[in-house]
Amino acid sequence: MELLINKYRVRKNCIFVAQIFKRDNMILTQDTVAKIIFTLTIGSYEGEVIEVVKEIEPFEFVYGKGVMLQSFEDKLEGLKKGEEFKFMLPKEKAYGSYMPEMQIEMEKQFIIDQISDPEMIEEELVVDNYIPMQDPDGNDLSGRITYIDDEIVKLDFNHPLADMDLYFVGKVLDLRPANAQEIADGRVFEPTIWQDSGPDEPQTCWV
Repeated sequence: MELLINKYRVRKNCIFVAQIFKRDNMILTQDTVAKIIFTLTIGSYEGEVIEVVKEIEPFEFVYGKGVMLQSFEDKLEGLKKGEEFKFMLPKEKAYGSYMPEMQIEMEKQFIIDQISDPEMIEEELVVDNYIPMQDPDGNDLSGRITYIDDEIVKLDFNHPLADMDLYFVGKVLDLRPANAQEIADGRVFEPTIWQDSGPDEPQTCWV
């Protein structure tokens, strides 16, 4: 009886998308949550390694919500669970060319005023550290400190991978339909594992 009650509780609170979609046959498309691993290098596929995402901590994103570069998503579109990928994004379709005009000189006191915690000022004002800011339209920007003296701070607002061709090699580990909240917010929510669902394998409710 307890097992029946527990299973009812799970069914009552969860939408079992697996009953509607055959996940193994899904393809990566709009409003799909993808779980992927990849290695990113620059220069060539054997070039300098910039990032490695492993199976122990894969990357998940909602396709078509602007989380990833559009050119990156275009290369993955239509892939299925278990399929591998390998492609290069030229700088024009990645983070563009390096723009010297994106290096800006600001008064040091102005930067200090942007740091909310006074105790963090000395730690934050370090060369190569990134300072979060906003442009006049309210868009978030991140500037890398390239120079500091008693009066000024120089920030570089170019993306760290600007002027670089990007090489990706990876694999699609899993696909599932995004739920309504994920579609609305454009980000992935962690699944809730119900611990009281009986002696069978724990059932997952996508919150």
